[in-house]
Formats: sequence, C-alpha cells, structure tokens
Amino acid sequence: MPEYDGPERRGFHLSRTFSIGHLISTAILVIAGFTWAGDLEKSITVGEMKVTSLSDRMDRTDDRHSEQFGEIKDMLKDMAVKIDRLGERRDR
Repeated sequence: MPEYDGPERRGFHLSRTFSIGHLISTAILVIAGFTWAGDLEKSITVGEMKVTSLSDRMDRTDDRHSEQFGEIKDMLKDMAVKIDRLGERRDR
C-alpha cells in the first residue's frame, strides 16, 4: 500500500521554515535570560557587600566589648584592693 503525501497526511511533521513570531519570541526569551542573570549577579554582589559590612561591624563591636571588659576587670581589681585595705584597717 503506497504512502499518502497529500494535505491530510497525519503524524509528526517538522517544518524547516522560521516564522517571524518564533524569532521574536526567542529573542525576547534570550534578552529576559540575560537580564535575569545580570540582576542575579547584582543581588549577589550586594549580598556579599552586606555580609562584609556586617562582619566588619561585628569585629569592631567585639573589640570595643573586649576593651570595656578589660576596663571593668581593672576597676574590680581596684575595688578588691580597696576592700582588702578597709578590712585590714578594721582588724587593727
């Protein structure tokens, strides 16, 4: 039985022509992909800058707290010495 090649042929058909609509929609998708990738890169850069800034701020806070803790320790030592002197005076 010969194969029918008329306009009512059924089955898979692949056209080798390009339509303007297909080219425009493909170009729009490519442009949208590049825009998305650029925005993603910008967001990552901003996130990295925020993390760096936060890390620097935490380091400065830690340094300040360490310095303040040292000052408190010194004040407590001075107070302990004064209390010991007061105790010695009372014992006499």
